[in-house]
Amino acid sequence: MSLTGPRFLLVDDHALFRMGLSLMLTERWPHAMLTQAGTWAQALAHLQAQAADLVLLDIHLPDGHGLDDLAVLRELAPQARVLLMSSDADPAHIAQAREAGIDGFVPKSAQAADIVAAVQAILRGEQAYAALPYAALGGLGGMGSVTSEGLAPGGVLQVQEAGVAFSDLQLALLRYLGKGTPNKAIARQMGMSESAVRAEVSWITEWLQATSRREAYERAVARGLIAP
Repeated sequence: MSLTGPRFLLVDDHALFRMGLSLMLTERWPHAMLTQAGTWAQALAHLQAQAADLVLLDIHLPDGHGLDDLAVLRELAPQARVLLMSSDADPAHIAQAREAGIDGFVPKSAQAADIVAAVQAILRGEQAYAALPYAALGGLGGMGSVTSEGLAPGGVLQVQEAGVAFSDLQLALLRYLGKGTPNKAIARQMGMSESAVRAEVSWITEWLQATSRREAYERAVARGLIAP
């Protein structure tokens, strides 16, 4: 780890998701060094040139990255720890990742605090795997909340009973999006920092596959997540 803060490499082909993840991490680690890559090839090129403490890696990338390719990453950066992230993870993939020595897995639908807790655990040298694979819980409504302590002993995310993927805070944010409320006003009314609001809004918008704040609200209404 660098003297100023951890070195993160964020690898995902969705720029909006990477932006939300970046905001989330810099909120917790303001002196971190953050590098983004949109493809597997870009990620490998970065690791050839510069070290990373933690690689946050989407399982599916447009240039063919798969779990079988993780050995290449390990050869290039044996000191880097790896946290896999996916919105569509098969339980068999989770088992394969464990066997490959990958340090953790969280679904993309996990709440910001839970992802930060997983990153903290991995930086401490622990593993951070969801107790129940996301795919086994069944789609958007499948991810249950994580215990208030975040990580249980041993660095395992404890998933409670299945429920909607969005927390009460995120649902409240969606209602503000429907009203067209700016982030600064949302932050003031909800007692949050503006950067935390931006991170949550980016996360919600990406998860709903929306291209705007208004579309995110409309998609949430259409899915029955909130009342119009």
